[in-house]
Amino acid sequence: MLATSAVAQSFVYYRGGQPLEDNATYTVSSYQIFLEEDDYVILSLESDLYLKNVTNRDVQATVTQTILEEPLDDENGYLNFCFYDCSTGNANRTKTGVLLADRFNEGFHVNFYAFEGKFNRISVRYEVYSTNDISRSDKKTVTVVYEYDETSIPQNNSSVVKPDIHVVQEGDQMKFIHAFISEACQLDVYSLSGQQVAHHCLPSGNGSFALPEHLAKGVYFYTIRDEIQTVFTQKFIVR
Repeated sequence: MLATSAVAQSFVYYRGGQPLEDNATYTVSSYQIFLEEDDYVILSLESDLYLKNVTNRDVQATVTQTILEEPLDDENGYLNFCFYDCSTGNANRTKTGVLLADRFNEGFHVNFYAFEGKFNRISVRYEVYSTNDISRSDKKTVTVVYEYDETSIPQNNSSVVKPDIHVVQEGDQMKFIHAFISEACQLDVYSLSGQQVAHHCLPSGNGSFALPEHLAKGVYFYTIRDEIQTVFTQKFIVR
């Protein structure tokens, strides 16, 4: 009984600093502006879902994304599913990685992007379980309904401290010059179609980061996330 109980408590999902019961369901309808262009605005419906290993040992974990209800508008809304690396698009996903002992996983982040004025809704189930546990006795499940409609409201991000960052092109390499306060900043680079092309952790303080990926000529945008949320989004051009 003690062994079974210990296994069953390997993982906990959190939202708003509070642990969620297994099989919890909640709806996200507020949004942040993710990217603003002349002819369209992309909105991010943030799940604010966090994943924690509550044991005193590192655990190899499998995390899944399963679509329970297809989006109302598949062309104007897409999921973002991150567990160490990120995948965008409306598809079921499975990722595996190590959850460090007794801490939140900084690489776990899930949300839904919608286009302003294009109302949308999608229901998604997220599960986590120990990879080697065939019976999945320690599985934890949460369902998030992302709903963007006429009642949705923007979140106030006025208290967020923006990082000082700009992009410089040197030959065919892109360099990010930055000054961060946070200890856990993540850089994600996307094409205009929403496909993620790079994902990296950035060090705190003043410095520069040379993107190892060589991008084709075109327009891209990047986001910076701290431990809590996306704090900066900007477009850049590779010439």
